[in-house]
Amino acid sequence: MYKKLVSPEFRLNTERYELTGGMEIECVSSREARSDWCRIELTSQLKNRIEYEDMERAVLEMGYGDDYDTLLSGYCRKTAEDYWKEIMIRDAMMKVGRVMIRDTFVDCTPQDIIKYILTRAGITEYRLPEEDYGKKGTVITDRQTGIKAIAQVNSVWGLDHDFFFRDGVFYWGCQPEQETVYILEENTNILSLQKPGTLYEIETLGIPWIHHSQEIEVHHSKYDGMVKVEKTIMKCDSDGFVRMYIYFKGGQ
Repeated sequence: MYKKLVSPEFRLNTERYELTGGMEIECVSSREARSDWCRIELTSQLKNRIEYEDMERAVLEMGYGDDYDTLLSGYCRKTAEDYWKEIMIRDAMMKVGRVMIRDTFVDCTPQDIIKYILTRAGITEYRLPEEDYGKKGTVITDRQTGIKAIAQVNSVWGLDHDFFFRDGVFYWGCQPEQETVYILEENTNILSLQKPGTLYEIETLGIPWIHHSQEIEVHHSKYDGMVKVEKTIMKCDSDGFVRMYIYFKGGQ
């Protein structure tokens, strides 16, 4: 476990390649962005040697030996503007963001509209609350992305529901079950804790199983308590030096 966190290895699998080196990595899991994404910068030795297609499946893992955890499972983005040195990977929210919704919904619940949007985006695995929010007579979406259409559903019904993907499953208004609450402690696995802006920032080792919207327990002289993670950033340079930054609001 110690080597897995202190000196981990990264493994990128696309439909045609498995890469274990020649990469600089930045992975972001953000509650505000409603998405997990990763930027992988390739070293010059891989120039013109790596090919991939837009929306090609990709999985980035982190671990040591034979013990790996998935950092991100998603899809490659490839556009005319993308640079050869970078591979951009995003979770399935990319599919929701690419579908365009221009429809009129009559006598529908919010769950009805969200299921329709997910079906249009090709999403089959989802979790929605069973709560009765009532029906609206008419809801019009005027050619907007699936992400904006779901945000409109929140607005129309006066809801403030988070929505995101976790392990390939879409969640709206509910959370995946969290079996373990990870504990971060001063002088143990917290390298530093500061508050540069509105959020507290913990610098720690690479911990692949902490994502946005999860709860963690923080014990530090500057903050002590249970918090919800707003964002995580995992960085690995070309020398394999890894650091993770965990952001939370605190002060609740």
